[in-house]
Amino acid sequence: MKQAKHTEKVLVSACLLGYRCRYNAEVLEKRNIPEPDETIIPVCPEELGGLPTPRSPSFFEDSRTGREVLHGNGRIVSETGKNRTTAFINGAKKTLEIARDVGAGKAYLKERSPSCGCHTVYVGESQVPGIGVTAALLKENGIQIISVE
Repeated sequence: MKQAKHTEKVLVSACLLGYRCRYNAEVLEKRNIPEPDETIIPVCPEELGGLPTPRSPSFFEDSRTGREVLHGNGRIVSETGKNRTTAFINGAKKTLEIARDVGAGKAYLKERSPSCGCHTVYVGESQVPGIGVTAALLKENGIQIISVE
């Protein structure tokens, strides 16, 4: 009898899979994720945190990015100045919970997002080196994060 092959689940930013969840409700061209389709678990931390789609853009208020925000030392604000820190932290925690529930050991995340950016995020209108809130929380918990443009 042939045994079923066990394949680890992976998280993927839902916007990278063509879901309409980006801040501006635009659909991105579906990215090629090098994992079997049946292993992919789509997540949108911003929606999981309670933010609507569409929503005004959000960015880090200053040079303190995801890691600092997680530990109470920074804020994420909308372009109109509304504090969205709590929604981003809650979305990150829910994403981590999903990762743990499905046993995901890695996540493919959308670069430059205040949630998912792995190397680059926005502070105001400027792109800067930094990490998103969800990316930081996943990394702190031993989940490999992989940047996707």
